[in-house]
Amino acid sequence: MKILIVGAGAVGFNLAKQLSSEKHDVSLVESDPTILRKIEEKLDVFLVRGNGSSPSTLEAAGIKEVDMLLAVTDSDETNLTVCLLAYWYGVKTKIARLRNEEFTRDESILRERQFFIDHIINPNRITVDSILKVIETPGATYVADFVESDILFRGFHVPPNAPIAGRKISELKEIGSTDSFLIVAIKRGDEMIIPVGNTEIKPEDNILVLIARASLPFFLPMVNRRAEEVQRIVIYGATSVGLQLAQTLEQRVTVILIEPDEDKAQVAASRLTHTTILHGNATETETLKEAAQEPVDFFIGASEDEQANILACLLAKKQYSKKTIVLTNEPDFVPIFGSIGMDIVINPRLITVSSILQQIARGPVVGLAKLFDKTEAEAVEIIAESKSKIAGKKLREMSFPKGSILGAVIKNGEMILPHGECIIDPGDRAIVFTLPEAWEKVQSLFVKK
Repeated sequence: MKILIVGAGAVGFNLAKQLSSEKHDVSLVESDPTILRKIEEKLDVFLVRGNGSSPSTLEAAGIKEVDMLLAVTDSDETNLTVCLLAYWYGVKTKIARLRNEEFTRDESILRERQFFIDHIINPNRITVDSILKVIETPGATYVADFVESDILFRGFHVPPNAPIAGRKISELKEIGSTDSFLIVAIKRGDEMIIPVGNTEIKPEDNILVLIARASLPFFLPMVNRRAEEVQRIVIYGATSVGLQLAQTLEQRVTVILIEPDEDKAQVAASRLTHTTILHGNATETETLKEAAQEPVDFFIGASEDEQANILACLLAKKQYSKKTIVLTNEPDFVPIFGSIGMDIVINPRLITVSSILQQIARGPVVGLAKLFDKTEAEAVEIIAESKSKIAGKKLREMSFPKGSILGAVIKNGEMILPHGECIIDPGDRAIVFTLPEAWEKVQSLFVKK
């Protein structure tokens, strides 16, 4: 498939990296020559320097022949213009990243099709959704869902007192039903382990689990012996994400919003009816004391100052907060934050990449959840094509490559945990957890010869 990406920031770069690795024909438009030089050294894609909203630039990038356009610059107006031009050039599928809520909310006068956009991705909205899923899933450190199935992909930290700590994978049936979940990976430091029956889960491990949505409440006690109800949340920063979070949560729990800018604090006070607004800096002890008169379940660093977010989260974790969530737009920071005491790290740009990839139909691949850590592991939802190696075969007759594990089979919308006698029929979906080096061999099992 020929794909044109306009905007080579963190989102555009990671999209180009993923799609080119899948052997798509990728063109990338960027106006900044410094960014282009860096990408030229790392990716084998067709690069065009210029303004993405210029017809001549788009034509130089081959827009007349592309099947899909991804408009992911930092400017909403540029992305809208690019999609409009792509429509007149006859591009079949157009996806745009838009931050402005006036463009993306349900009642907006600008609906997707009215501006010739097939899918709109709002980074702020999906960031808020990700944070809410973490808050609603006790112990979770990573959350992802598959678009067309009822299966969740979740990461959990294993505390020393967790019932599964010290247990082998084969022993988990002794402490609970294992019919509706599968631990597909264990992250131990920088090492990613694909577990087998005798693999032991150790305290402080981070596990990645595929689980049926309905079974999540039954699984949670296995990693959290006593999951406490969330009652009090502190948010630092009256940003778009901070305000949306507070608006969503203030009817359910006690919410305190800290904002150092007085004008922004006044705006927040006018929009939030049940949230306590504190005008101050969360890196200052007095402000933290005022916010922490009672125990805090989550402290969320969501301001535009990333360094302040980090410092505020570290102070909050040390003084009064049970869990911290920090937002960072720097992808390179994500893998290292755990080592300095951050519980959950959320990168809006990388979440945006995953969300866009979920919207792209790429042959048999219909869903993708990436970790974006040093391992670059991913959970892939893939359809078994007719005449493929795996179609119609019992799983005991198949051998998955090292560095991968079959997590679940989906037949008629129902999740089945794989076993030796299970047969994957043509059209069935499978969710496979795989490291990058195993992906091509995994794909060869599901794609027709």
